Amino acid sequence: MDDRIVELLKTRDQKCVELIAEQYEKLIRYIAVTILGNRETSVEECINDVYLKIWTHGAEYDYQVASFKTYLKAITRNTALNYLRKMRRLEELEGLDESDTLQSEYIDYSQNLEQKMIYQEEVQVLNQILGAMRKKDKELVLRRFYYLQSTKQIAEAMEMSANAVDSRLSRLRKKIRKQYEKEVAR
Repeated sequence: MDDRIVELLKTRDQKCVELIAEQYEKLIRYIAVTILGNRETSVEECINDVYLKIWTHGAEYDYQVASFKTYLKAITRNTALNYLRKMRRLEELEGLDESDTLQSEYIDYSQNLEQKMIYQEEVQVLNQILGAMRKKDKELVLRRFYYLQSTKQIAEAMEMSANAVDSRLSRLRKKIRKQYEKEVAR
């Protein structure tokens, strides 16, 4: 099915959006709701943006790097996180006066080249650490910190008790922090 979707994306056939919705609507909604909560309007806008991003950029993606499903999950997660940031920013701005609002519109800290380079190095180190982990540990970390699932959701999906999930995540956090500090100190 994914090969068919990718084929249709490359030929810009609108049928691919229908196939994506048919195959992955529940997954997209699950990720969006996990991150955005029960904000139905934001969830719906997020889902629509995911379809638009896939339609706009899906043909450009190299599916040899990762599967279509992985690409779709990453797009959904990032879109939902952007919505969450936007909602939080709006909530923060409600308390500011007009001059503070104007300043915040013009200051874009993400454009700082040095910060971007540091961020890329940090991501590389974290990817190495995750790559060396056992499959189940990696899944726990990704579910909690990448997909922002609750302990209860992880426990149900991985057939573990909530206490076991919390305890294992605590140990994994310490282990990751220790390895990260060791790598960064080099």
